[in-house]
Amino acid sequence: MTAIDKIIQRLETMSNGQRLLGEYLLSDSSGVVVSTAKEVADKVGLSESTVVRFAKELGYRGFPDLKRNLRKELGPRLRAAMRMNQTIAGIGKSENVLTNLIERDIQLLRSTLESISLEDFNKAVQLILKAKEIFVIGFSSSFALAYFLQFRLVSLGKRVHWIFLTGGTSLAEQLAYMKSDDLLIAIRFLRAPRETQTAMDHARKVGAPMLGLTDSATTPIAKKADIYLLAQRGFHTTVNSMTAPFSVVNALVLAIAGAKKSDSLKALKDLDQLLENYPV
Repeated sequence: MTAIDKIIQRLETMSNGQRLLGEYLLSDSSGVVVSTAKEVADKVGLSESTVVRFAKELGYRGFPDLKRNLRKELGPRLRAAMRMNQTIAGIGKSENVLTNLIERDIQLLRSTLESISLEDFNKAVQLILKAKEIFVIGFSSSFALAYFLQFRLVSLGKRVHWIFLTGGTSLAEQLAYMKSDDLLIAIRFLRAPRETQTAMDHARKVGAPMLGLTDSATTPIAKKADIYLLAQRGFHTTVNSMTAPFSVVNALVLAIAGAKKSDSLKALKDLDQLLENYPV
């Protein structure tokens, strides 16, 4: 039995501290494999000895041994078919799918609310408001989020570049326009692809601030961004939910609209007028 399966199997019978640790290991497996026992303990708010004891109770010689096994499992577990299988096994019978998934999303929304401080959220809003131009990048499951954010911000009159063409020299040609008074918004969960890493490195080079939307403080985006917001998507061993990330993006857009109400309303009225005269 794999380490991930052992944790999932025992989760319901664990003590409160062990369950908290088990949920953290499942939700951020990719970050755990590059962390020490003390770093994991600090993240969860437990003692280092508790983390070591937890690993031994799972049948491992210690935390390094648990990490080695997680590292071996992480690649295959992240494959789409295996994550789907794990999700189906966890939600029960088909007639309960709607109820179970919505209840899961409600829990993820609550966890997201606890993960984001009002101070960081307001700082993120200010970064967007102050930016002369905004560059948004996100691929895979983040692709829809990046488009949605770009669509909403353009409707409010912001100048936004949605980076989605990366073949050949396309990525470099788009990044070449980025200046120090612009903003890069990077959206990605787990590992950041090479294109996103390149965009972040270029933003750092030209002095443009970065806003990240991710699901763990240990992701590359969180480590490089000036401000990052954490949106919970569920265990990385399952098909993740995008409900919380979309909710965070919606909140950002509404906060920006409220901060610049007159400008936002004018932009929307201009759009309405254009659409009225647009031939159907």
